[in-house]
Amino acid sequence: MKSQEIEELLELKNYLISIQDYVDILRTSPQIRDLAYDKEEDNFYIETDDRYRLKFKLDCINKK
Repeated sequence: MKSQEIEELLELKNYLISIQDYVDILRTSPQIRDLAYDKEEDNFYIETDDRYRLKFKLDCINKK
């Protein structure tokens, strides 16, 4: 999955993706350079080789 495709998926899902979407992104995108999680804001970040910085949340059913 290319960076632009990841961005389009995030936009389509209002930046709230399923765990399966997250796994699919990680498994199919060779452009990912860095992953991060901000515990205070509960946000995930992906940086890619082509300078995308993507911010999103995971939609977890058993979230506390």
